[in-house]
Amino acid sequence: RQSRRVIEELSKEDPPTEPFKSKYAGRNMLKSALQRAQAFSPSTDQETSRIRCAQATIFYYIGQVSVEVEEPKEAEKNLQSCLDILALETTNKYNISLLLHVHNVLATVWSGRGDHDKSYQLLEKAKEIHAGYLHSKGPPPKAYDEIFMDEKFSSEERDVMFEKLYTNTLFYLAQVYGVRGDNKQAAAHCHITLQRQLEAEDFDPLDWSLNCATLSQYYVTMNNYQSARHTLACASSVISNVQQSSENSTYSDESYDNEKIVKTRADIERCWVKFCVNLLKDSVTDLQASDLSDKVSKITEMKNTFEDEEDKEKEAEKEEEKEEEKKEEEVVDLEAGEKREGDEKEYDGDEDDELKKRKTFSDLVDIEDIELLRITNIESGQYEELVPGELCKSYEDARKVFKAGSKFVENAVKYYDFDGFVTDYAEIKQDLSNMY
Repeated sequence: RQSRRVIEELSKEDPPTEPFKSKYAGRNMLKSALQRAQAFSPSTDQETSRIRCAQATIFYYIGQVSVEVEEPKEAEKNLQSCLDILALETTNKYNISLLLHVHNVLATVWSGRGDHDKSYQLLEKAKEIHAGYLHSKGPPPKAYDEIFMDEKFSSEERDVMFEKLYTNTLFYLAQVYGVRGDNKQAAAHCHITLQRQLEAEDFDPLDWSLNCATLSQYYVTMNNYQSARHTLACASSVISNVQQSSENSTYSDESYDNEKIVKTRADIERCWVKFCVNLLKDSVTDLQASDLSDKVSKITEMKNTFEDEEDKEKEAEKEEEKEEEKKEEEVVDLEAGEKREGDEKEYDGDEDDELKKRKTFSDLVDIEDIELLRITNIESGQYEELVPGELCKSYEDARKVFKAGSKFVENAVKYYDFDGFVTDYAEIKQDLSNMY
């Protein structure tokens, strides 16, 4: 307890020249406590299990401090020692939270060291640990550091804390999937994380709304404008609630700086602008591809008509040849037959080429079928009505998108004005130009 007080409280008073002074001192105290725990000789299986859990927890604390003082190698060594001790015990309500939490922390250490595959393996193992314990229908797990605390938690509190650890697992997995280039899985895990944070009422509304708006940009790249609009609407709903009342029971009691709120709102408005720009661009591409496909059909029809007329002329010429050269009728018929056969083969080949081209054009406007994920517990309807969520098919459709996009631009430059944010202001105005 004393070492934790030094690490968590006294470290805030450390001078800039020695930023980790108290953390180093606290880590040394933890190492002394670990030596005492290792020297203890348990007399029963219950004592053995309890001592192992204490040792594992201390190893975790040492590893966590090592992360904070930027010593990843030392952190990895102690966190792994924690897992090695826990491997000696049967998973139960006393150690399951610590086991899950250490997998998360160790995954971030390996990710920070550039080994994202190792990080991925640890996080997938964490998912298995969580799923396995839920499947076993065990009692609510104790908090991972409850063994050293005077305060005891209720079953409901323990359940909530355990699920928060798993939410962290999903959040870290979203980051790892992104680094690995699996954007679809990254988006899915990000969505689940946002949903779980909302359900637990344990989130920073400014960060949450910005992350939700950022998720929309993935859906935009996939032409999934329904999901993109939905996530943007949820982001706008949450940030609007923050602006209207910082005392809303959904959020923490933290008082938010007004400038930070305005900036977050402006960033969300910029995401809306990007939504509108891309929706208009993709609508143009869709209409152009449709027009081109129609033109190919008309050209093919004209070509067929021309070839039919050409065949008729050739037939007339053959009839004249039959009248003039009856003696060579069999030869002429043979040559005419060969010529018709050759013409038909040439036509078939052209038709195949045109069909192939038309198929390619269709591929340009194919939209990947992505399941529409919804974020519940948020009233987002009024914001979803601001702009269409599908490709424009007419000038009037495009006009609705343009008017909404122009309003988003107007709102965004209230914060990102020309005087203080020249580059951002220029980028926003360029988006407006693209919408025109």
